[in-house]
Amino acid sequence: MQFSSTRWFTTGIVRLAYRAWTRVAARLFPEHSATRRLATALHISLPDKLNMSWVTTHLAVGGRVHPTDIGALARAGVTDVIDTRAEYRDDAQALAKEQIELLYLPAPDTFPLSVEQLMQGASWANERMQRGGRVLIHCEHGVGRSVLLTCAVLVCGGMSASDALALVQRKRWQAAPNHRQIARLREFEEACRSRRKA
Repeated sequence: MQFSSTRWFTTGIVRLAYRAWTRVAARLFPEHSATRRLATALHISLPDKLNMSWVTTHLAVGGRVHPTDIGALARAGVTDVIDTRAEYRDDAQALAKEQIELLYLPAPDTFPLSVEQLMQGASWANERMQRGGRVLIHCEHGVGRSVLLTCAVLVCGGMSASDALALVQRKRWQAAPNHRQIARLREFEEACRSRRKA
């Protein structure tokens, strides 16, 4: 995968701007406030609302799922969720009440998942999608960790790492994995290639 310095600069700016917006919005629009209701009425995208982008008809990537939005997640057709955050964890029981299964694969913010976690997550997601399920992979903002695992699912399904990343970035403007996460995706692609040869 070749990325120009312009591309890295642009994705870095996008990443910083999105993180800044989520922090500002959380302060400007506290939960259950009149300003939040107004923002919702005006269709202003806030960071703790259902925040996901469909990459394929069965695979989505996104940011944090607020507990009050689990019903909306089910109505959107999601049957399975992979949470990649080390700092928080989705409520498996609340998801189960909506018939949504959870896989928890934690990684610290800005760090990549391990190759083993990527293998586990990609296998789990592809198995469910082959049965007709619709999988959401998310982290806190839907920028790095979840994008990495979403790309791994696509690579496990036969796509090249560069094509997978290009597809995810076309479908989700916030997608901006960092250098460590890109390096791990390359490592995962090589591991998949070795597995297929063996």
